[in-house]
Amino acid sequence: MILYTLLIILLVLLGMLTFIPKYQAAINRFSIGINFFLTLIATLFGVLLAMAFANIEEEQKEKQHVIKLMQATIAAIESSHDYSEDLYDFYLALPKEDKTRAYFFDKNPLPFPDYLNTFMRQSLVNRTLSEQTLIDLNEYKFNLQKTSEGNQPLIYLVLLKYTIEALRLEIVYQKGEKSLTELEQAIDSNDEKFNLALDIAKGSNQ
Repeated sequence: MILYTLLIILLVLLGMLTFIPKYQAAINRFSIGINFFLTLIATLFGVLLAMAFANIEEEQKEKQHVIKLMQATIAAIESSHDYSEDLYDFYLALPKEDKTRAYFFDKNPLPFPDYLNTFMRQSLVNRTLSEQTLIDLNEYKFNLQKTSEGNQPLIYLVLLKYTIEALRLEIVYQKGEKSLTELEQAIDSNDEKFNLALDIAKGSNQ
């Protein structure tokens, strides 16, 4: 952008010189060279401008692709959430004296959304998503993997819910509906709600 601005200023200044009588003789004497120089600059400016528009278009395509990936990831996590919720409801319906309750989640592990791993491994995702969202998603992913292997369904459901919420906030940002500052504020608010929900879930598991 700085280069384009400098080129525009240079072209304007050179153009203004042609209207100053003081320089008319010199301009007429070197008109061929000056015209060639101006044509060269104008051509270069046109090429750079075309490249800039191409880069902007490519960035927009990448954003659209990342949004679709996030939407697919949300769908995969929602599927895991629904199944985990049904699994937990089935567990709660078991009689208290049923011995299978003790090892229910060992025999019926909470489903981890593997697509989240696939999503996070993509270089496009890592260079496009905001830094704070990437930090949160990596933390959620780590805790989901750890919790899915244990007997903590309520904590697992909370983690799934707020992983979805983090992705939804990032989609709004990628669509240009929130500024980076607004996104960071929304993430901070979401983190506070997550910590509160997590404390409640931990208390229920005791």
